[in-house]
Amino acid sequence: MMRRVIGRLVLVVALGATTAQAQTGLDVNGQCVGDADGDSMVTINELITAVNNALGGCPQRQIALQFKAMVGDQPFQCGTVYEGLGTTGTESIPSDFRFYVSNVRLVTPDGAEVPLQLDQDGVWQYQDVALLDFEDGSGPCANLGNSAMNSTVTGTVPPGEYTGVRFTLGVPSELNHLNVSLANSPLNFSGLFWSWVGGYKFIRVDSINLDGDPFVFHLGSTMCTGMPPVTPASCTRPNRPEVEMASFDPDTNVIVADWAALVADSDLTTNQVDTNPGCQSQPFDDDCVVLFRNMGLDFDTGMPTPETQKFFHME
Repeated sequence: MMRRVIGRLVLVVALGATTAQAQTGLDVNGQCVGDADGDSMVTINELITAVNNALGGCPQRQIALQFKAMVGDQPFQCGTVYEGLGTTGTESIPSDFRFYVSNVRLVTPDGAEVPLQLDQDGVWQYQDVALLDFEDGSGPCANLGNSAMNSTVTGTVPPGEYTGVRFTLGVPSELNHLNVSLANSPLNFSGLFWSWVGGYKFIRVDSINLDGDPFVFHLGSTMCTGMPPVTPASCTRPNRPEVEMASFDPDTNVIVADWAALVADSDLTTNQVDTNPGCQSQPFDDDCVVLFRNMGLDFDTGMPTPETQKFFHME
């Protein structure tokens, strides 16, 4: 009698396993969990599927987020003269356009965040950081640039439906105060680094007005203390914008970074006395106020204000 009962239990589990293998193993949002039909109850088949997923892992979906650098309605290109920039309609020639992103997450229809596990390609992506590089080292970009370019962030997520993307502009604190000469790529570019204490320039966009005056935007953490690598650095103003794109399809939409939108409220022909040209994140430089606002930051605190962000939009 005991043998028959045990045999039946084994048979039930075996049949359940067979049925579960025919299912996708994904819930109503396409995520890899046990409650596949979203009815708040886990059946034997769903439980077996969840166990199988835990043991074998869900199949991963490859994601390639596309970025584009623009100046208004024109693509960014080294050496191009762009007109109508800022509050005075300045003619200007950008000479650099690079930025780091980190903590990339895709968003499901119910608002859950799923981290994008970045491909570790040894060039553009390291741990949770990726570098987007739109300068090709030609013309005015030759000073600090090079011919290599990158406009894509690649990685994997569980299969499913994703309707948004969120990311941080910048390098996370734990990687922000390295020895740049020893750091792994893409954290080894001296042109994107201030110092061990200050850390990296999260974004660098340089330009030269036709009258020869420079106007740049270099964003990084400020008011930092410490003596890396002896003691960790701590920055009162982190200056890391948080960006969100809703109704975003990672397979078709493109994330656009627009220099013209960033400087739309700035006068590129003037500069506060005794400060660097444009804005290099100095806490006493009032030229940074509107640039920080359009980047999605509070200038006084260095904290994100996503509702004011104008630099990024999607196509």
